[in-house]
Amino acid sequence: MEYVLTPKSEIDDRIKALQTRMGDIDGALLFQSADVCYFSGTAQDGLIYVPKCGEPVVMMRRSLERAIQESPLNVRPLRNMRNLKSDLGIPTGATVGLEMDVLPCSFYFRIASALQEAKFVDVSERIRHIRSVKSEFELGLVREAARMLDAGISSVPDYIQEGMKEIDLICRIESVMRAMGHQGSLHFRKFNSIVPLGHVMCGSEAAFPSYLASPTGGRGTSIMFPQGAGFNKIKRNEPIFVDTVGIYNGYIADATRIFTLGRLDSELEDAYDAALEIENTIARELRPGRTGKELFELSEAMGEKLGYKDYLGGPPGNKCGFVGHGVGLELDEYPVIGPLDHVIQSNMTVAIEPKVIYPDKGVLGVEDTYLTTQNGAERLTSLPQEIWRV
Repeated sequence: MEYVLTPKSEIDDRIKALQTRMGDIDGALLFQSADVCYFSGTAQDGLIYVPKCGEPVVMMRRSLERAIQESPLNVRPLRNMRNLKSDLGIPTGATVGLEMDVLPCSFYFRIASALQEAKFVDVSERIRHIRSVKSEFELGLVREAARMLDAGISSVPDYIQEGMKEIDLICRIESVMRAMGHQGSLHFRKFNSIVPLGHVMCGSEAAFPSYLASPTGGRGTSIMFPQGAGFNKIKRNEPIFVDTVGIYNGYIADATRIFTLGRLDSELEDAYDAALEIENTIARELRPGRTGKELFELSEAMGEKLGYKDYLGGPPGNKCGFVGHGVGLELDEYPVIGPLDHVIQSNMTVAIEPKVIYPDKGVLGVEDTYLTTQNGAERLTSLPQEIWRV
């Protein structure tokens, strides 16, 4: 594992991509850590201002010293928000793009006070579409994340035992990946979503409902963390659901495998086979020019044809509404393989995750991270896709 800094050529390309999409915006003022890191090369506490023309301005509060070491751009101190207009050279009456999907109201009011006559528009959609297409530099990091993830999931047979708690198993998996340099935390853009590094649950607990925008929930460890692994004990002849992420220098790969101590009922094995057939079918169609909506509709049609319409993606009344999502610096990146017209392009990293969810029996499903290319999708997570019997 090495501490990887982002090359200046990479940052320059990202800045140029945003500037070419400015349209009627005079500049974009970004605060969210993943976006700041993407465009500046550092995730320290501060901001980056990208004007429509000219050089970006990076201003950092803490740690300024570290930001100077990490970013290839010119970094200045951020002493207060009141002087933003003069510090950034923003003209009176400028149209400024903000990340309105995540920016707190308190920040918005302070910016509005500092910039006075400026007009504000949402720039988050443009940024998310830019970030959805990965550079060769980024793809190298995602490949390493996939390698880390393969090692973590493949360690399950070394640790799993009847009677051990779900939380104990996820700790063992995480320890393997942490030793490989996993950062130990996960970025998720959606508001109020605190996400564990993985959902590791056994039997019906995997289908226990949760607020998270995910096919699965889990009871979790407390009312303040009501998702993922809990204190349920692993039993024989039940599906053991292992859905977790590898993260290498900030970049994510995502995968799911089903384990079992013993054998599963044929009904559950059939449901798993159906989910795997759906994943492989979507993967074959995951190519530039297709849309997330088309692929989602294909998944839904296959679920109905195979007899799992009512349980694919969740039981009636609790469906997640998608079958895949982009991964990168955040887990919930574009494109969404759901009812949105996100166009698939080359060099996207997309997790496909069809899950059949029975509230009283558990979750049967599979997930892999794919790279989209002109010649078809390449599976980056390389573990065997069958049910793992231990």
